[in-house]
Amino acid sequence: MHPLLADLKKSIADGLVSQSLTSCYRWATKRRIIPDKVTNLPQPYSAHKYPWVIELHDTQAPFNYAMKGAQLGVTEVAINRAFYLIDQMKRDVLYVLPTSLIASDFSKTRFSVALRYSPYLASIFTDTNTVNLKQAGTNNLYIRGSRGESNLVSIPVSELILDEVDRMDEKQVELALERLSGQIKKCVWGISTPTIPNHGIHKLFNLGTQEHFVFQCPRCSKRTQLVWPDCIEIIGDSIHDPRVNESYLKCKECKGRLEHELKPDWLVSGKWEVFAHNANPDFRSFAINQLYSFTVSPGEIVVAHFKGLGSEAANKEFHNSKLGLPFVGEGAQILDEHLDKAVGRGGHTNQTPGLRPRFAGERLITLGVDQGKWSYWVACEWFADRMSSDLNVAARCKILAVGKFHEDEWHRLDELMAEWQVNACVIDADPQINEARRFAKKYEGFVWLCRYRRGKVGKEISISEEDTGAPLATVDRTNWLSASLGRFLTDRVDLPADVPQEFREHVKSLVRTYERDDMGNPVAVYVNTGPDHFAHAFNYGEIALPLAASLSTGENVEKFL
Repeated sequence: MHPLLADLKKSIADGLVSQSLTSCYRWATKRRIIPDKVTNLPQPYSAHKYPWVIELHDTQAPFNYAMKGAQLGVTEVAINRAFYLIDQMKRDVLYVLPTSLIASDFSKTRFSVALRYSPYLASIFTDTNTVNLKQAGTNNLYIRGSRGESNLVSIPVSELILDEVDRMDEKQVELALERLSGQIKKCVWGISTPTIPNHGIHKLFNLGTQEHFVFQCPRCSKRTQLVWPDCIEIIGDSIHDPRVNESYLKCKECKGRLEHELKPDWLVSGKWEVFAHNANPDFRSFAINQLYSFTVSPGEIVVAHFKGLGSEAANKEFHNSKLGLPFVGEGAQILDEHLDKAVGRGGHTNQTPGLRPRFAGERLITLGVDQGKWSYWVACEWFADRMSSDLNVAARCKILAVGKFHEDEWHRLDELMAEWQVNACVIDADPQINEARRFAKKYEGFVWLCRYRRGKVGKEISISEEDTGAPLATVDRTNWLSASLGRFLTDRVDLPADVPQEFREHVKSLVRTYERDDMGNPVAVYVNTGPDHFAHAFNYGEIALPLAASLSTGENVEKFL
């Protein structure tokens, strides 16, 4: 056959195939070639071992959110959707990951590999050399990190995929969503392993249809789902017990054994079922855990459970990555009961007689300020009631008063310095650096700007003036928040009876969780589930305590007033 005729026949055949690929999942099975996870040999994409992903490919809802355990095939769905929309629907796609570095690595290890293994995809993409941009004719796949506005501005797309939502800045997510504003037909996909309750993907899941993958039990024929701990029979009593590998799955309805090796057979009947029946169907949300996984055995899940019994970080990993659920460790979040006890110990209000100092320097008082469009302040008095080389450990705190003022009322800080005869004030350096610098230079020796930095040791405070032209205290965010918030857990702080509800909500919004560092080790971090300005103002007041102690004897703020 003449080569031109052969090419024509092939082109016609490809065209007919493309016309038949009317769904994303059908397209993926015909166009995607992926390496087998065991043999690493190329093979057509299939959902045989991941039946729950079929409907995820083809949902038509404008907004879709998947809360998942690790390694459950959901990320591959997002990749398939990106390629399908560009190839078949001729639409631009923005694929967002937490950071530019992660986005670059993802592009090289997932998108570039997909193009290398799939001859069809390689043929339609005309420019694949750029890490953060893949071009197929006139359509584009943008791969970006969420941090930094320059990564997301001026990218008009109709499909937005947010991968690992829980590791993204909420403001940047909003900026990414704005990229869809000019599109009549738009679609958002958000996927993530959860971290803490009412944050990120868990918050989005609760706002949607809350769908779970329900299947017919091969034993009792009832419709059911796999949940922890009802669906696993734990054998053994520790990670060192060899019987752990005998643990098995069971139906929570009939208690019959479900064979792990036969999962593809008995899960094939599964369908996504809506549990939030009053939810807007335009906001579909899905949850899937590793009990469904064909590659993770029941024994592995039980081992992870036992590891979590002795470690908060391991327990978090078990709930997040294995169960696909948010997790908060004991003492990781301030609760109303802690705040109520602090109010009960305080016994004062903002108008209590004698609350304010009569003479300069008679009491040790610090002021913490978290500044911005609204600036939040907390005035703290300190009493040493135990022996310790660490002044913050030795001192008990009494929060005298809290408040806030608008960005055009910076004179309020002068009033507060005089009203409370402040020994030391720490103020957030940003965003209004010029106002903060002016304030610090006016009260030289009594005011420090502050910025959080990772990598500082313990409660170390590094002081410099290089970047700001005023004394700048650089501290580790996590260690100092642990010190200040920890006071509510150990009964080392008192609150006024009329403390505003806003203060309570801000303090409760910070939750301790764990992330992996560059070496793969778990490190504690605090994540905010809502506004947290008062919490940081209090933290700055805590940081001010050792700075107050460093002042020369006899000096007081009156000389500036």
